[in-house]
Parts: sequence; C-alpha cells; structure tokens
Amino acid sequence: MKKQLKERKEKLSIYLVKNKNTSDNICLNLENSQSPIHLEAKGLESSKLYIKKLQPEHSPPWTRLFTERTEVKPDAFGNSSSVGAVFVTCTSNLKFILSFGTGHHLINEDHIERDFGLKVTLNSVAPSKLRSLDKASYDHNPLNYRTQSTKEVDIFDLHMNSEIEMLYAVTGVSTVKEFGSHVTGRDALTVITSTNLDSLCEILDAAAAKYQQKLPDAFEWVDNIGKVRDVEHIEILDLELEGKLCQNNLSDLWLGEPEIVDWENHVGYSFDLYGRTERHIVLSIDDLISHLSNKKQQATIENLKQTHIHINNSEYQSIKSWSAYRCLYAELDYSGDKYVLRNSTWYKINTNFVERINNQLSNLKTYNHTLPTYSHDREDEYNQHLEKVDSTYSLLDKKNVKLGGPYDKMEFCDLVKDGTDIIHVKYYRSSSTLSHLFSQGCVSAEAFVIDPDFRQKLNSKLPTSIQLKNPSDRPDPSQYKIVYAIATTKKIPDELPFFSKVTLKNAIRTLNGLNYTVALTAIPVDPTVLVRKKIKPNKI
Repeated sequence: MKKQLKERKEKLSIYLVKNKNTSDNICLNLENSQSPIHLEAKGLESSKLYIKKLQPEHSPPWTRLFTERTEVKPDAFGNSSSVGAVFVTCTSNLKFILSFGTGHHLINEDHIERDFGLKVTLNSVAPSKLRSLDKASYDHNPLNYRTQSTKEVDIFDLHMNSEIEMLYAVTGVSTVKEFGSHVTGRDALTVITSTNLDSLCEILDAAAAKYQQKLPDAFEWVDNIGKVRDVEHIEILDLELEGKLCQNNLSDLWLGEPEIVDWENHVGYSFDLYGRTERHIVLSIDDLISHLSNKKQQATIENLKQTHIHINNSEYQSIKSWSAYRCLYAELDYSGDKYVLRNSTWYKINTNFVERINNQLSNLKTYNHTLPTYSHDREDEYNQHLEKVDSTYSLLDKKNVKLGGPYDKMEFCDLVKDGTDIIHVKYYRSSSTLSHLFSQGCVSAEAFVIDPDFRQKLNSKLPTSIQLKNPSDRPDPSQYKIVYAIATTKKIPDELPFFSKVTLKNAIRTLNGLNYTVALTAIPVDPTVLVRKKIKPNKI
C-alpha cells in the first residue's frame, strides 16, 4: 500500500504597501538583492521576485514554491538555509509584499501599512478561539509582553485589559478558508496554507476584503488607543506641536518627569549644569521656553531633543537627566483625531474613548473639606504643616508598613482626617506622578481590607486616638473615604492629562468595588512656589 504524501503547506507573511504606486526601489532595500525575476500568476498584475544575495550552503523547503515554475532556475536561491526573498505583486487596487525566510530585511517599513495584519486577523478569527496575543502597557513604565494558551480561549482569558493596554499582535483559529486553520497578525498577516502562485490571488483578495471591514463589536475597543508608528505621521504631529510651542500656545502642554523618581532626594531641576544656573523647584513649560529664549534658541522639536533636564542633588550635581522632549506631555487635535505625546511617544486616542472616560469622571465627588494652600518645597513639609495647624489630621507620611522582605513595604497614606478620611497628597508634576498616586491609593486600600497582618502592623503606627480596636476584624470600607488631594492650579479632573484620567477612573472602579467612597480635591498652590528657584552658590 502506497504511503500517502502529506500535503505541503506554505507560510506566507503578507505586507500591504501604503501606496500602490510606490516603486519597488523605494518600498524595498534592493542593494542586497539580485535582479528581479518577472512572474505571471493568475489574477495578479505585474509580479516580481527579489532574492537576497547570500553565500550558499543549502536551500530551505519554501523555495520550491517558486522553483517549480520554469521562470525560476533551480539554483536561483543558492544553497543557503538563511536565504531570503520577497515577492511583490499587485491586485486591482493594492500592492502587496510577501516575505520569505530572511526576506523581511529587504522591506522598507516606512512604506508598509502598519497593523494591516492585526486588523485582518481580528476580522478573521472567532473572539473565543484565540491562542496568543502580544500587548503593551502605556503606563509610566511601559511593558511589552506576550500571553498564550495551549488551547483556544477568549481574549480576556489571555489577561487583556482593554483600557490600560494596547493590542499589537494576535493569533487565533481562522474563520477564512483561504487562510488555513490559524492566522496571525501584526504589521504582516501570517498564514500557513496549501497554495501555489496561481492561487495567491484568492488569499490576497480575502485579506484585502477583511482589511476594509469594520472591526467586530467584540474587538471594537482595539481602536481606543494606538501607538503612532508611521514615521511621516510622527513628523506631522511633531510639526503641529512645534507650531503650538512657537506660538506660545501652551494650554495643553505640560512638563514633567517621564518616570517615577524619589523627589525627596533632590533639590530641584536645571536645564544645564553651569555654576550659576537656576535650579527650579518644579518643572514648568514656561521655564523651559524661557531657558531656550535666553540661549537665543526657538522651541523646536530638535532643540527640545538636544536640551536636557537634570535632577540636582543637594550638591547641585546631576543624578539623572532626560531630554526635554521626553519630559514633554502634550495633547493635540489633528485632522479630527486626538493625539497624546507621552515619554517621547505619540498615541492616537479614539474620540469616543475620550468622551467615555470624561463621562465616567463627571460624577466624581469633591472632598467636603478645603485643604490649606500648598506653599512648601516638599510634600512631607506640607503634610507636617497640616498636622500642626489642624489637630483633626494625623500624619502617616513615611510611616511605611513592611509586608515581608527588605523592600516589600507600603505607605498607607499621607494623612488621616477624623480617623476615617484616608488622604493621599501629591504635588502635580507629571502624568506619571499622578498615575502612581492613583495606583498607590488602590493598593493600600485593598491591603487594609483583606490583609489582617497589614492592619496589625499599621495599627502600631496609628495615633492612639484612631487605632483599630481589633485589627484582626475586617473593617467596613463603607465607613472610610479615599481622598486624592492634588496640589495644582489646574481644574481637576477636567484638566488632568488623559492617561492620568484613565488611571483615576480605573482606581475609582476598584475602590468602589471594595465599597469605599472616593473623593478628589485640588489643593491651592501659592504662586511663589511656581516660580521659586535656587541658585548654586559660588565655590569658595
């Protein structure tokens, strides 16, 4: 009995070129390619095969897809296992590039349609039959990671949080027969299927149709937030931002640390390190513009990238620095869409998502007590002052509770008022600072409810008047109020940076789920704090 030959399948990585009329020598890096081989294939317009120049050893199996055609010589690919090639072809109105082996190195990514594969895949899989996804957070410390399953699962079984993470690649069971059993999408659409050159047209037509479809309701949230990766698009947004800076239109621009820092260990910031340079207590976009003006420089994107912001220690030495561009947070509207610049990265925000977040924060309660004006250099000084002038406040700032291990410790809050109002104080410096504040409030409030060991250790740090009678008993969260007190001149929450709003909204949802009341308040800021500076003394 003859053994039946297993049907050969081909792995196709399909890219969509932005503009069909873009010539091959622009969308490909052809200096490392052999002369193109012209091929005819059913249903496709002019098609060319470009093979990378490599020292041969032995050919990989996929080369047979082309060498079975008489136009391609059997030895065209040489004998190297690392050989690569790209196949460029056009349908009626689109241009595609298919890469094989190491051929993706020939592709100029500036001319590739970003997220083409992701959109096609989301329109070609069942939401409950996914295998893996790649995602990225847009928190102050962005993370990229992959989650995968050995069986088909729902996207949220793969731990996708649609409001704080961006999806940028997915693999699932295909619902499109032309794509085979599974499909993967990022910038490229990747399928493994039985095919030859004459049936490629069916696969490309199916991909084009799925790309043009609206995302299904189950994946509608994917468009909430997306990282802008197109180089030309980024350049346009930078030019729009530069126009705002040069016109001194700074209403939607902020300057702040791009990451969490221990502010208490430094004395301020400077834009250079010369002996008589002003050290600023807080970062301000106005101070940056003034610094550039004093140097006879315009506030261009290039100058922002060349200007550094230094954290100064008590000896007025730099202990950390970033480019001014990285410290710039901006929100701008362009061509009907909303964009956010954070940590030198542009994001496109869906308008409906913005409206939904704003609506969810519209009912946030305002704290019913007015806190005194913030007129201090440091938050701990303000907290200590507040306890001194008002006996209803108890100071817990820096009274950390150890949870196990030398670094596993938590600050419950900064102040407690009347034994029930748990207050977290923060001088607004950046979206990263606020995101950290909102998350910290959630973590400590949750530990207070669910961890009796935490309550026992916390109780020893509380003033006698507000200590828990029995720390082992679970407290009733409805008797407590979590208060976020932000020292700022902005109207909150309306004028908070967008990503801070998202983190605040999620914090409120978590705290309300635990049955806490949540309130927000703006602490008035003494105008002198905003302009206060320090000068490094002359060396004696």
